[in-house]
Amino acid sequence: MLAFWILGGTALLTPLRAGLAAGECPSAINAELIGSALLDKYVAAVNAHDTSSFPELFTESYIQHSGRSPSGLAAQVENFRRVFTAMPDVQMRVEDRIIAGDKVAARSTYSATHTQTVRGIAPTGKPFTFRAFDIWRVENGKLAEHWDLTDTAEVLRQLRSG
Repeated sequence: MLAFWILGGTALLTPLRAGLAAGECPSAINAELIGSALLDKYVAAVNAHDTSSFPELFTESYIQHSGRSPSGLAAQVENFRRVFTAMPDVQMRVEDRIIAGDKVAARSTYSATHTQTVRGIAPTGKPFTFRAFDIWRVENGKLAEHWDLTDTAEVLRQLRSG
């Protein structure tokens, strides 16, 4: 068991050592670790359909730049409650992530089953997917601002072809 712990510890420290050898400062590495952990917790919350961890993930004054929902932590909680109602089985998968400084970027795929009326389109019971590209700004260990592009046209095409 000790051997597994030692090997696991070595594997965890390798990226840190590589970053330090490449001249990255410890605060940059720490920012990347924080950003990556925030993204992982966000994905876990979305996939669990659970907004209870949102106060740990988002600042109270969270700024939503998409225009699809208001800013603020309370608005973010309410927005995701609506998403979970509209797509009760929605799941998020991060395809790519880039973390630099105080920014976290993710290219993600969402999948769900069309069981509720979405944008006036009656449920078809068929699965659908959509892609999104998100950028968050991190402040004091929480997500503070968000910009995104969502492939809405692809979603509507899939739902209408049902």
